Amino acid sequence: MITETKVIHSPECRCLSWKPVVAGALVAIGLTFLLNLFSVAIGLTAYSTSSEGVETLALGGLIGTGIGIVASMFAAGWIAGYLGRSYCNLRHIGAIYGFLTWCLALIVSVFVAMQAHEYVHFYADFISGAANSFQLPNAGPAAAAAAVTATATNLSTNNLIISTYIIFILFFLSAFACSLGGHCGMRHKYNENL
Repeated sequence: MITETKVIHSPECRCLSWKPVVAGALVAIGLTFLLNLFSVAIGLTAYSTSSEGVETLALGGLIGTGIGIVASMFAAGWIAGYLGRSYCNLRHIGAIYGFLTWCLALIVSVFVAMQAHEYVHFYADFISGAANSFQLPNAGPAAAAAAVTATATNLSTNNLIISTYIIFILFFLSAFACSLGGHCGMRHKYNENL
């Protein structure tokens, strides 16, 4: 008689706890902030005033940002998966821990960015209101409208499409890295002999 062994949940197995997810999200936000500052610093040191220098700065910044996001999200997912091991004995659930960590970090980052945007927008309006009181008489509304129209016509549809794909790829890579990190963290075996 052949019997199959199945992994059965223990009665105390809850399979999902939000404590590791929150911890991983906080790690994601902190590491992303630090590594993005580092990539900006590297990009600014490579800056030159030629047109090739601007393209190099943009490409180097994109590559640095991509590496920083993938590394920080993998680490955050790994932490969430590693901390989630004590809550569930099914090790493939680590990818869910990683993905939930990415989602929570994204939501918190959006709320923080919205608050920062409102703060910057308020003070920019305040400063521009003070600057507008010192306008020259020749610079009327027609000149301002012409400047806005010229700026709007300079935007290229192709650049917008390419930028949208680049942002999608960065978000996809970060979600995948966080899920992979959660999976690896959940499957990590602690060796007491080290």
